[in-house]
Amino acid sequence: MPLQKKKLLIILIIYMMMYYSFVPTEIALAEQTVQVNLPHEPISKLTGENALNDTTIVDVRGTDLGIIMKHQDQYYYIFGDTFGCGEGLALNWRSNTMAYSNDTDPSDGIMLNGWIVDSRTGNATELISSKKVDYDEMTCIPSAAVSYNGNIYIYYMSVNHWSATGGMWDCNNASIAVSADNGKTFVKMNNISWPGGSNFVQFGFAQNQAILTSEDYIYFLATPAGRYEACYLCRVPLTGILNQANYEYLIEADISGSPIWSSNYLLATSIFPSPVGELSVMWNNYLQKWTVFYFDTNQLSIEVRTADDLWGPWSSSYTITTASEYPSLYGSYVQPDLVENNGEIVYFVMSVFSVYNTFVMSVNLSSLYTTSPSGFIIIAPFSLQIICGICTLGIFSFIYRHSKKREK
Repeated sequence: MPLQKKKLLIILIIYMMMYYSFVPTEIALAEQTVQVNLPHEPISKLTGENALNDTTIVDVRGTDLGIIMKHQDQYYYIFGDTFGCGEGLALNWRSNTMAYSNDTDPSDGIMLNGWIVDSRTGNATELISSKKVDYDEMTCIPSAAVSYNGNIYIYYMSVNHWSATGGMWDCNNASIAVSADNGKTFVKMNNISWPGGSNFVQFGFAQNQAILTSEDYIYFLATPAGRYEACYLCRVPLTGILNQANYEYLIEADISGSPIWSSNYLLATSIFPSPVGELSVMWNNYLQKWTVFYFDTNQLSIEVRTADDLWGPWSSSYTITTASEYPSLYGSYVQPDLVENNGEIVYFVMSVFSVYNTFVMSVNLSSLYTTSPSGFIIIAPFSLQIICGICTLGIFSFIYRHSKKREK
């Protein structure tokens, strides 16, 4: 074979190998077949009567949410409005309660080791007080929790009024309550307040498995009150968590994709669109991406999105399950330790309003795995290979004919 032909053939082979091995993730994702539901299954009932944990012994007959926080090698489950063992769930209303667990294997359900209780009654106690007066302060609902330096920080919203329209409510403000005694008592931070009409009312702490240090920023995804708005992003130095002036809000990304921050929350722009209900976010080692789980009010579904960076771009949403399977579902709280195969299977806590209790669920995210450890697609979609192969052969043919003319 003439030397010129050998050179051209080598160039062609190298080009095709590089292209088929390193197609950008975004192109490959565009070729994916739309999947109605990611593989998922119910594991066990977490709270209430006849659950894996009979929580009626601490006067918890009905509750919701189940935000998961790791604190001093235990897992704390933070619940919303909680009701006792009375007719119509009307007795012993507490705005929020908390259980703890040593269980690291959710595949057979989650065993709760105990609750933060009222020492006088032995019943699950209210963590953050509320007036329980409609159009004043109806309740205080937790939305996120952070453990640092022995303290627990719970982000909560003060609800003024629940609307008759499902998924809508008015808030007075959002703030933080702090416990220095492992959750036995909490103190509201009156110096911190995000307005109830702002985009920062319900927070979701961006969790990963790294040990937090004093030099770290921590990040929160956030939404306005209710379940119909978009998602936003803010950050704060960990040591400044109780100083509202230290919080910064994402306003845009520069030309290189790097985030631009502002101290003015009014300038914040959304990172992905509405509707976003109760959310929970964590780094997934299996996918090597951030994952956010949330409730979509329009589709009545639990959704998940992924991103390389918290400021995006975020993927399109993938449906886990819908109200057609679990009527009146909402909430989907995750924790990066409660997974299998580094996050191929993720366990989450889901609420069902019709029975007003929480359930442990699992979802298999393997179909979202599209990259090799080096961050590149292993092989391009077949249709894309055909197109690129034709283009490559065309380029080779043109170069070959041109070289033959030069030889003459």
